[in-house]
Amino acid sequence: MTWLPSCYLSLCQRTIRWELRGTEHLRDLAAREQGFVLAFWHECLPLMPLAWSAFWQSSQAGVARKPGLVLVSRSRDGGLIGRMLQRFGLCAVAGSSSRGGMAAARQLLEGLRQGSIAVVVPDGPRGPRRQVSMGAVRLAAMAGVPVIPCAAHALPMHRLGTWDRMLIPLPFARGVAVAGRPIMPGGGIEGGIGGEAAAFHAAVLQDALDMAADRAAEAVCA
Repeated sequence: MTWLPSCYLSLCQRTIRWELRGTEHLRDLAAREQGFVLAFWHECLPLMPLAWSAFWQSSQAGVARKPGLVLVSRSRDGGLIGRMLQRFGLCAVAGSSSRGGMAAARQLLEGLRQGSIAVVVPDGPRGPRRQVSMGAVRLAAMAGVPVIPCAAHALPMHRLGTWDRMLIPLPFARGVAVAGRPIMPGGGIEGGIGGEAAAFHAAVLQDALDMAADRAAEAVCA
């Protein structure tokens, strides 16, 4: 039953008016041979594929589109999300901390080294809300690539009463997507980075994601 949410998001894709901020960070990294990690909070999940498409279709991109790999859980919901993401030119990589995590991490790592973009949701798939897990930081450190903190907001929209307080855009809304400055957790460290360093960079990423979310919400209300 992916057709109904997919059709709804396709309608939103055609009708939402996007304002994209911080695209110079995405454009500069997309012009390089190496890949990078793009991170956003789980609440932005319905909005970010739309903003992703809007960026690559706009004149702000100015470079060839890079492949996008998205980590989703090996669950029914993860499969549903993966099939929907394909409509927006994204490829799902199934895995989580409990099922298939190592294989998924290897696939993302190889993709980054080949120039792809790894899209991760640091507080997914079950939370806690807006708390960064170490996965995104360690993945970037192992690949020697930066993390771009992103967020999106739209008005009018509906906020669900779920653990993540997910944002559901409405057709013909105004949307704002924000890309923050790159965060560099490490430089190709085999095996990632240690506990204290990983915790420090996770805290930096958490603050940057909150800032991007605040900027997007303030901009769309202005």
